[in-house]
Amino acid sequence: MDRIHPTAVVDRRAELAENVTIAEYAVIRGRVIIGEGTLVREHTVIHGPTRIGRGCTLGPAAYLGLDPQHLKFKASDAEPTWLVIGDNVTVRETASIHRALYPGEERATRLGNGCFIMGGVHIGHDCVLADEVIMANAVLLGGHCQIGSKAFLGGGCTGHQFSRIGRLAMIGGNEPFAKDIPPFGALWDGRLKGYNAVGCRRAGISREAIRAIRSAYQSLQTYPTVSAAVAAIRAESPDVPEVREILAFIAESKRGIATARDRRGGGGDDEPNSD
Repeated sequence: MDRIHPTAVVDRRAELAENVTIAEYAVIRGRVIIGEGTLVREHTVIHGPTRIGRGCTLGPAAYLGLDPQHLKFKASDAEPTWLVIGDNVTVRETASIHRALYPGEERATRLGNGCFIMGGVHIGHDCVLADEVIMANAVLLGGHCQIGSKAFLGGGCTGHQFSRIGRLAMIGGNEPFAKDIPPFGALWDGRLKGYNAVGCRRAGISREAIRAIRSAYQSLQTYPTVSAAVAAIRAESPDVPEVREILAFIAESKRGIATARDRRGGGGDDEPNSD
């Protein structure tokens, strides 16, 4: 049975699965679809169209599915924009996650399964988070960012719009990033300090693959340009799936890759990596 507190406001267009709990003073407006066992805590506001999975905990006072903060956004009932949240996602107090700028559920702002979004986080329009991303308090993501699975973003870090973070990458607290962070990378003090050794071990990556990742990051730290580092990785690092993943990510980068000698996430495809 649905469990809705009498002080909550729930739109007639909302679709609530079994055992959904809506706590005191929560507001659900528009087409909001909520999966089984999800808890919407007190003072949380959810606007639709938004689709939320099973077993989520949202709030208190979280803000989900509000209009994107973009001057070109025009609300349209005929062409609505979406937020889609997976299963077993936690969104803590005062976090805000906005719907996409462009219409269609397939173009939604999207969070994968098992994400943990701590207090005060902002996830802008059209961002896509893969599964099990952790974002510590007060992380700010501009629009269109892409975050790979099991990435960890330290408290207070800020992401420029269209930035990408690869799988199992780690961003230090209070770090701004404007360039892409390759899979397994670790950003600290504006520089790609190496690979996320602890995260790789915890994820069960084999010793052979970890050695290959270490070799690839040594090349990224040693060579003066990204293109030279890529050539060295192809020539010197073992050909394992994790290294291919790093190379594919770099090849797809449009903003350029943060490198070992960067300041505040700078450095481009063929920029010298000197201070």
